[in-house]
This record gives sequence, C-alpha cells and structure tokens, in this order.
Amino acid sequence: MPQTAEDPAAMRWHIPEALAAWALPGAGHFIVGERARGVILFLVINSLWLAGLLVGGVCVIDHQENTAWFAAQSLTGPSIVADVYFQRLRATSPPALPAQSPAYEPSFGRVNELGILFVGLAGLLNTLAIIDMLYHDPNRRPSERNRPAATSATT
Repeated sequence: MPQTAEDPAAMRWHIPEALAAWALPGAGHFIVGERARGVILFLVINSLWLAGLLVGGVCVIDHQENTAWFAAQSLTGPSIVADVYFQRLRATSPPALPAQSPAYEPSFGRVNELGILFVGLAGLLNTLAIIDMLYHDPNRRPSERNRPAATSATT
C-alpha cells in the first residue's frame, strides 16, 4: 500500500527546524513557511522571557542556585547565553566591602521568584513549539485545515 500525505509513516521528524526553534523561539515555524505562527511564537515566548529578566534581573537564570528551574529555563536557547553571562558577571564581581556596594547585587524575595517563574514558563511554552515543529506535516497548509469540504449544489 503506498504511503499518502495523511499517513503518519510518510511524515518525517524536522530535527534541524526544531533545533532552530530551540535556539530562537519561532524560528522553526518561520523556516518551514508558517511565518505568522513563527512571528506570534517569537513575540509571545520572547516577551515572557524578557519580562522575567526585566522583573528579576539576569540572576534569575542561574544553574548553580536554581538547578531545577534552570532545567525549564534552558528550553530556550537565549537562557544558556544569559546563564554564561551571569556566571562571568558573578566571577568578576568584587566582594562587598563595608563602605562599598558590590558591582552587581542579585534580586531577592518575590521579585526574584517572579522572574524565575516567567523565564521558566517561557521555556516550557517553547517546548510546545519545539514539539509542534518536530511533528510538523509539510503538506499541511493553514488555508486547508479549517475549510469545510466542497459540496456541489444541485438545482
């Protein structure tokens, strides 16, 4: 029996596009031609990720202090870059002297928790986009998904 476009065995996994979706949320959908979906995913996921950084600072992405949360946060590629930046910032920050404040002071309390939560949720949302990209059907076109079947009118 020949395989058709509707046959699940005929579809392949889109691993390069899924890696692009991990590195930059929305990029995988943009690559395969679903430009509107790619732009929406880019705006929503990156806005949530950026909101977490704006609320709590770059210290909300820390693999040493928040290992469990970092597992969720690392599901977006920019979180890895931010963690490397924060670890370097932490290493070069001089210890606080009584008369001076440190060059960088991490956030504390609810502000830190909200930032960690926002960035973690952005990573989990990106996971859904990556899974959607892995199982993407190249024959699926947005205009054909919701269109009812054509019927002929007899008069």
